[in-house]
Amino acid sequence: MREKTLRLFIAAYPPTGVAEHLVRACAELGPPLPSDARPTPIEQVHLTLLFLGDRRASDLESIEESIRRSCAGLEAFSLVPEALITLPFGRHPRLVAARTNAPPTLLELQRRLATRLAAPERNRKRSGYLPHMTLVRFGRGTEAEVALDGFGAFRVDRITLVRSVLTPKGAQHRGLVDVPLGRDQ
Repeated sequence: MREKTLRLFIAAYPPTGVAEHLVRACAELGPPLPSDARPTPIEQVHLTLLFLGDRRASDLESIEESIRRSCAGLEAFSLVPEALITLPFGRHPRLVAARTNAPPTLLELQRRLATRLAAPERNRKRSGYLPHMTLVRFGRGTEAEVALDGFGAFRVDRITLVRSVLTPKGAQHRGLVDVPLGRDQ
C-alpha cells in the first residue's frame, strides 16, 4: 500500500487587516485585471518561505524539527509591502503579488529552511528568493508594477507549516504547525 503524501509549504501570514488592504489595492489597479481574475481568499494571503511539495505524512515530525532548528536564534522581524507586481516576470504574467522588503532575518530564515528541507533539485535550481504575497491569480495578463507608498510594516513572529489541498475551486490551506521566532525552540 502506498504511503499518504501531503502537499506542503512553509509560510508567514500577515495580519488580516493587512491582507484585506492588499487585496483591495489590487481591485484598484489599472489597467483593469483580466476578467478571469480570482482574488486570493484573505485567510490564505501569505509569504511563502519555502514550497516543499509532496512529502510523506510519516516525515511530518522530522520536517517540524527542521523548521524549529531553522528558526532557532532568529528574532521576529518586520515586513513592508513595497509594490504590487505581476509574476512571472516577462510577457505572460499570471498573478499579482505584493513584493515586500527583504530584511536580513527573513533571508537567513529562508536560506536555513532551503538548506534543511528543499528537495536537492530545487536547491540547485534556486536563482534567488523574491519575497512576495500572491493576491490575485488569472489566466494571462499584462505586466505592471505599482508602488505601495506609505504602507506600514507588520511584524512576523511565527512561521507556519501549511498543507495545501488542490480542489476544483482552488487550493485549500490548513496550518499544521506554528513555530515562534524570538524564543528558544
